[in-house]
Amino acid sequence: MDWVIDHKLLKEDDGYRLILYLDKGLTEFSNEFTDGNYKQNIKEQIKKYITKNFPNLKIKGINIMVGSILIASLPFSSSVVKAQSTVSGSYNSREGIYTVESGDTLYKIANHFNTTVYKLKDVNKLSNDLIYVGQRLQIPRDNSYIVRKGDALYKIAYKYNITIKQLKLYNKLNNDIIYIGQKIYIPQNNTINTIEQLPHGIYNINSNGEHVKRIQNALNVLGYSLNEDGDYNEKTKTVILDFQTQYDGLINDGIYGPRTMEYLKRAILTDHIIVDNPSDIKVLINKDNSLPSNYKPENLVVPNIDFTFKEFHEKKLMRKDAAIALENLFRAGKKENINLYGLSGYRSYNRQKYIFTSKVMREGMKKANEFSAKPGESEHQTGLAMDVTSNSVGYGLSQYFGETREGKWLRENAHKHGFIIRYPEGKEDITGYKYEPWHIRYIGKEVSTEIKDNNITLEEYFYKNY
Repeated sequence: MDWVIDHKLLKEDDGYRLILYLDKGLTEFSNEFTDGNYKQNIKEQIKKYITKNFPNLKIKGINIMVGSILIASLPFSSSVVKAQSTVSGSYNSREGIYTVESGDTLYKIANHFNTTVYKLKDVNKLSNDLIYVGQRLQIPRDNSYIVRKGDALYKIAYKYNITIKQLKLYNKLNNDIIYIGQKIYIPQNNTINTIEQLPHGIYNINSNGEHVKRIQNALNVLGYSLNEDGDYNEKTKTVILDFQTQYDGLINDGIYGPRTMEYLKRAILTDHIIVDNPSDIKVLINKDNSLPSNYKPENLVVPNIDFTFKEFHEKKLMRKDAAIALENLFRAGKKENINLYGLSGYRSYNRQKYIFTSKVMREGMKKANEFSAKPGESEHQTGLAMDVTSNSVGYGLSQYFGETREGKWLRENAHKHGFIIRYPEGKEDITGYKYEPWHIRYIGKEVSTEIKDNNITLEEYFYKNY
């Protein structure tokens, strides 16, 4: 295909049209298309060209151009041309792990699995493009799938190598009915691995080994903090007991058995979904919708406001758009002799994990989850939230803040600058958290005004508009 000097791809329904540009010196080329044998040879050459340059793209038609003159328009197989020997390593589809072989590059691997080099590096925490033979790479999986014509749950489950039951549980579906355009969330490989590796059988004090280690890992995924040492000790029994107390269908005996296993699987699958729009200022983060563990917002800055402490700390940070809005909010307050202070803004996934697991191990999962978020479920990780306080409450966090001049002013004026009181009083059953008059969330003036005018929560806004 040395005669091709350039190409262009045009998106069409369910595929692409490939435009091939030939050297202008080959105008006699058009005459050859009257020869059937030569035409077939050209089509074979084109197929090889597509295999090499566009593996895994569905090419539906080809235009051949010399300059601005169309000399041929060829139909092409509607099937996807698969990459030939793009990668040669082994792939464990259940674990989503690819083992690097000689000749592999990140580009080839990304191309083969229809992902990007950036995502590969991000999920595997690679600082550069270097990989080595035998290295095990996690292949990123889409967080969601949009239902198309002809889809069924069993087809989607098969595509992502999971069961229909797992797919229904993860999406809280009561039946098998789906509709075109519906967003189906896909559980991540590590989630599936965790629940499928849970052992059958009965385990109690003095049990030990790999099966106990898997039980401990599953409990840690839910938010506990156990040493994954394979020793079913008193601490492990206490955590199992705490888990069992949350479900009427379980006997509270601290013993892991088949029924506790099924509830544990269900709890992990229904714990939350991973959102696919973490950087959207309207992103809904709560107990059902989680940020990716590796998400860190871009453009984090320290807003020019008063804080309750002088030294630098990551909790002074906010996304730049939210920081500017917060500065305007605090400035408006000062004009009315309202002095507000920032206490806690951005909080990383790992820091939230430490905070939450510490509370869980002290007070139990149910109690901790009433006033603290699991890692990934905290709005602070978005960089769009700030806990606000004042001298009236000793620069701390207290529900009494809502009764102070500062708290009342904040409630009545936050929306003018794009903020909402995220967890208002009387809405605990909707937000999942107790009243927090200090926690404000940036969401933009249009949405914040609608939420304020209708006395609704962010959840109710989403139920109404999405």
